[in-house]
Amino acid sequence: MEFETTTATSRSGLAADPQGPSKLVITWNAAILLQVLPAETNAQGTIRLRTTYETSTAHVTSDTFDPVAAATEEQYKKLQGKVVEFTLDANGKVILVAGLEDIVEGEKAAQAAREWIAQLDAGSGAPPGGVTVGQTWSSEKPASSLPVAGLVWRTESEYLRNEICHPPNPEASPAASSTDSAQDAQSAETCAVILTRLNLLRPKSVRNSTPEDYRKKGIQTAGKWDGSAQSLSYISLRTGLAVSVTQTGTEKMDVTLTTGKDTSMHYAGTVLSRSQVALVSSEIGEK
Repeated sequence: MEFETTTATSRSGLAADPQGPSKLVITWNAAILLQVLPAETNAQGTIRLRTTYETSTAHVTSDTFDPVAAATEEQYKKLQGKVVEFTLDANGKVILVAGLEDIVEGEKAAQAAREWIAQLDAGSGAPPGGVTVGQTWSSEKPASSLPVAGLVWRTESEYLRNEICHPPNPEASPAASSTDSAQDAQSAETCAVILTRLNLLRPKSVRNSTPEDYRKKGIQTAGKWDGSAQSLSYISLRTGLAVSVTQTGTEKMDVTLTTGKDTSMHYAGTVLSRSQVALVSSEIGEK
């Protein structure tokens, strides 16, 4: 897995930090072991997956001096050996996540991570019984972790074609420098190519833009939050496993948070993200 996020933000009010970095780039690389476990529930068709971070490294850069860069890199390094378990329903939708508490701090961060994980399912909301080439489907999930109420993530997917499976970037993949025969065996498989577009939308107007969790804490929020992403997934027709997924996305925010004492914080910026995930066969992983 390779993830890169570029964040350009500004803050004013209580949290103003004129010396802080206005642009921060984090590049994270990880190898994850995926295991299928017996389902804990009696619901038919559920699947339980265990993911273990076998390696995890990150590189952080900023356009100004950033005293926490080393600490951020160390935080990603500590992911090595951590375990997260997912439970999927019969349609492949993520319905339960365990272990995030050891990786992210705070329930709000954990909830945001759960929402992000749920969006990774390219088949989410797909018609029952499978799909055919040319078919499209869509689904919506509330964006409840954001400080602006009434927003939903809308996913629109299309089954483009069948094509020989291949990783998103063979030169950067661990498989590239390993056994050629194992890589050839993988590339000989046929994959379904799924294009997915993700957009942050407001399906209907709301009187108050402050989410309930913020209101309970005496905080009012106002502003806007926009987001979009696009991913291309290669799904093996033989195994049903994702062979590779590439995704790019953008989020733009301009939000003001105000407390009951009329103190406020203004937060604005842009977050660009890029990710590549490639399946490495067990034969290659054992080398």
